[in-house]
Amino acid sequence: MKLSKPEIIEKSINNNWLNVFLVPNPILAIITRIIIDNYNLKKENILIVSLRDTSLEIFDHNYLIIQRKKYDKYLEKIFFDSPSGRRVLRKINSTHKNFLLFSGWAYREVNWLITKHNCKGHIHVEEGQSAYASYTEYKFDKLDLFERIRMNISNRIVPTAHIPHLEGTGLAFRDDAEAYIGIDERSFSLMPSSKRYILKDFKEVKKYYEPKILGKKIIGLTCSASRVPKKENMIKMLKKLIDHLPTNSLIKPHPSYTSSNEVFKEFTDIFNDLDSKKIELCDSTVMLEIEMMYEKKIIIGPQSSLSVYTESLGSEYKFIQLY
Repeated sequence: MKLSKPEIIEKSINNNWLNVFLVPNPILAIITRIIIDNYNLKKENILIVSLRDTSLEIFDHNYLIIQRKKYDKYLEKIFFDSPSGRRVLRKINSTHKNFLLFSGWAYREVNWLITKHNCKGHIHVEEGQSAYASYTEYKFDKLDLFERIRMNISNRIVPTAHIPHLEGTGLAFRDDAEAYIGIDERSFSLMPSSKRYILKDFKEVKKYYEPKILGKKIIGLTCSASRVPKKENMIKMLKKLIDHLPTNSLIKPHPSYTSSNEVFKEFTDIFNDLDSKKIELCDSTVMLEIEMMYEKKIIIGPQSSLSVYTESLGSEYKFIQLY
């Protein structure tokens, strides 16, 4: 574990590379802001990419918002393509710079982007539970065809406990990553110590954010849309969550419900048809991690990355089974 600056970031600064941050959730947005401030990255050499409708309120940098298109999933799974990666690369290439990529783990867009000639390296950044799991590095170039197909189709951390040469990796973190950056000494605990960097002053990010839900102390979290793919299952999930919440609470939909206007409309239509006990939906720009820096909250929901940080921020997380 180190407190200094990764050598690859020093190279990026000295050579005016573009630092590209893939931001799929609030915690990675927060840590991205901390990285920028701690390492004094130049504003003109930063690109923030919002995935899954993640709020970029705490940034005043160049940004790109990725909205998935209707046929993206077919191009991804059938042709091993990355339409979102292509959109990011077009933005990068418009700057005529080499780039350093930052991401939570090695998902499809990451694996696609780091093959490009102007990518000079990649860094994994803490984004929640995966940084605290017992995963080790894996060698991407050692994956056989079946493993690559399975990885491409699922595009998520997968069970590898009993697969020879992949045991316990989860296919999450590539061994060619230049560094791992976290905010807790427990993060990335099984990664090589020479690559681990821990940043402090987590709460400094408060100054970039104006609290939006002061006085609202109980917030319910939904599960992801993939957990309840059928409409009737989504209704049951919402009813169960509402039953666990007192009147005048808030519900924060999972980003999988807000990243598409079409999906979010269906979600809100279903929610509005339920007896919601004057419970309201939380705006997607609300960052609960920072809200908890201003006021103690009680968070009620399923297994979530947010649970990793709730206690350290002086709040409480109550687990419930929603699916």
